[in-house]
Amino acid sequence: MEAEAADQPDKAPQACVSCRKQKRKCDKLLPSCSLCIRMSRPCDYSETAPIPTSEDFAAMRQKIADLEARLEGRRSEGGHGPMRSFSASPGIGGGEAAFATDSNATFPAAFFLDAEVFVEAQLTIPRPNIAVPPEVAATVGVSILDIQEIVDRYFANIHTWLPFVSKKRMQLTLSNPTMELTLDLALLLLSMKLVIQVPQSGPQSIRSPLYNLSKGYANMVESSGLMSLQLLQANILVAAYEIGHAIYPAAYLSTGHCARIGHALGLNDRRHAPQMLKKRTGAWGELEEMKRTWWATMLLDRYVNLGSSGHPLATDDPVLYDTLPADDDLWDEGQITTSEPLYVSSPTNVKAGAFTRTCQATHLLGRLVRLLNDRLLDAPMRFSEAIQLHRTLQALANLLPNDVHRSPERYGTPLAICYSSLMHLCDPFACTESNGGHRTVEETEMQTIAIAGMKSVAADVFRFSQLLHVGMTSNPAAVSPLVGDCIYFGASIYAWLAHETGLREMGDAYHILRKVLETMASRWAVGQQYLTLLDISKESLYADSQFV
Repeated sequence: MEAEAADQPDKAPQACVSCRKQKRKCDKLLPSCSLCIRMSRPCDYSETAPIPTSEDFAAMRQKIADLEARLEGRRSEGGHGPMRSFSASPGIGGGEAAFATDSNATFPAAFFLDAEVFVEAQLTIPRPNIAVPPEVAATVGVSILDIQEIVDRYFANIHTWLPFVSKKRMQLTLSNPTMELTLDLALLLLSMKLVIQVPQSGPQSIRSPLYNLSKGYANMVESSGLMSLQLLQANILVAAYEIGHAIYPAAYLSTGHCARIGHALGLNDRRHAPQMLKKRTGAWGELEEMKRTWWATMLLDRYVNLGSSGHPLATDDPVLYDTLPADDDLWDEGQITTSEPLYVSSPTNVKAGAFTRTCQATHLLGRLVRLLNDRLLDAPMRFSEAIQLHRTLQALANLLPNDVHRSPERYGTPLAICYSSLMHLCDPFACTESNGGHRTVEETEMQTIAIAGMKSVAADVFRFSQLLHVGMTSNPAAVSPLVGDCIYFGASIYAWLAHETGLREMGDAYHILRKVLETMASRWAVGQQYLTLLDISKESLYADSQFV
């Protein structure tokens, strides 16, 4: 008995001041309770109330303002309470489920109205004290085993091509016996369950009840005034789901919304932008997760603009001294990397991990989108930039095939982005008329590069597709939807070559690429949309019987 008593941790006689103030359950562990440790705040077990701080006074002023607003709302609404429902139409980015939340958000407006005053007054951003809706909690899982199954499937599949949620930190969260299902954690888990879902058939299965619930609940969480990294991560996964299933215009709008959340959090510039997330020294894994989350935001923002030049990006290009993500395997294991960090300006031939390659391709894709949208560059500068961009993209693309052979599900995305970028770059510059007809030395050189590049990249895409197809058939759940544009554009080029040359092998290559898209369509509905576009192009432009 004495041995058992010695094993029991020491406990305080009463709950700590923070838990008493927030009316939260306190496990009274010494020297700090579990909740205070998780919230990274000092734990005080004194019986007397501490002297109010400036944060306490700020919170009190906020509560008074909320009470005044509620009273004013009751007068204007004829006695109705301060609760309202948030819902939206299924086809416009909302959900069928309606959630009740406090109409008087506790988020301090000073953060946006005058960030300097917000910092100087030491104002804080409180977390809303709202319970997770029962429907959301039940969908995520009634037990930790249900939640663990969602998380395991997510990391086994989506994480392979979009590794921006910390695997180690999620494992620590789920292993905590006092884990709370907070608003944003529930939203992240709900979005994980959504993105691993494979719709059975038809557009109705794509805009499923789970999709509508995820969109509606995301609106409710944001309306409550909660801003966090997990909120952004959940929105990224919803946007990835919409891109993968061609849910437009929702996909385009969602990627822009992710950018706005990232800007609000300050992830775009951790040095100068106002910060909602605390800067904690030594938290390497957390800082790495923030970095990866912002790179994932930039990736989707650029990818969603691939097929529609003229739309501006929602995120700025990274600066040359911005660092690229660390080694994927070390980050998954929670080990601090000791290698020299890679920067955006680092040469592409330096050895790097899969997501680092994706980020390098993302940076080049951003340069491509801005070049194609630019209307101010004079002709020589425009063609010189195109030539340099083509060289850099080709150099990165040449490094990746061996890695794709080894791990197509991890390295397929960066190579597909490189090939897509090269084809989208060559396409407008291959024609003198679309170039402007200046006939400068730079224009002639770029046109020569573009004409030859269209054929050579299409051949590269054909070989690449064979590797992808093996992975798609063996493990369809891990297929990246971001390879779709590459396969589609390659098929379009082969359709054109079959029409122009009449060569049978060109038509055969076209049909093989169609097969790859058909296989992809069993996982992501965007594959079927690309097939439909190919059919439309064939009927309107390539009615030749060579490849009918």
